[in-house]
Amino acid sequence: MTVRLNKVRHLVRRFFGHVFARPLRPAEQDFVDGHLSGACAELFWLQSDADQRHAVNTAGRVAEKLPNDREAIEAALLHDVGKWRPYIGPVSRSIATILDLARLPMTNDMRAYRDHGPLGALQLEAARCGRLAVEFARHHSTEEIDGADAERWKVLYEADS
Repeated sequence: MTVRLNKVRHLVRRFFGHVFARPLRPAEQDFVDGHLSGACAELFWLQSDADQRHAVNTAGRVAEKLPNDREAIEAALLHDVGKWRPYIGPVSRSIATILDLARLPMTNDMRAYRDHGPLGALQLEAARCGRLAVEFARHHSTEEIDGADAERWKVLYEADS
């Protein structure tokens, strides 16, 4: 029950964060530009303002704990890139989440939103982004994965919560 309540709290915060998100400030844009380049940066900038803001906030929390770990910061910035296409708004995202939790049918766009982790990982691989960025995009909702540095993964996972 506590896990479900925490999930609901997280989703409510994300909904309102999405609705009220503003574009990144120049200093935040510079932070992104200092950690991403080329095709990886292009994928970041395709995201909605809300997803960019969430990524920068997540990366900031990672940078506090792992200030010299550029790969972890890259992973935090890119973990939700699979959400950029197809774009569905905050209401449809919420409906997709509820339908998924209830195991009910959903539209193709909603399924793509639900599967944004693996879809984003494929995009990151094609863009030749770092291995950690690919794996964190693919598994960022998983608390632990085999083969990953447990402490580093914990920092990433908790920063995204």
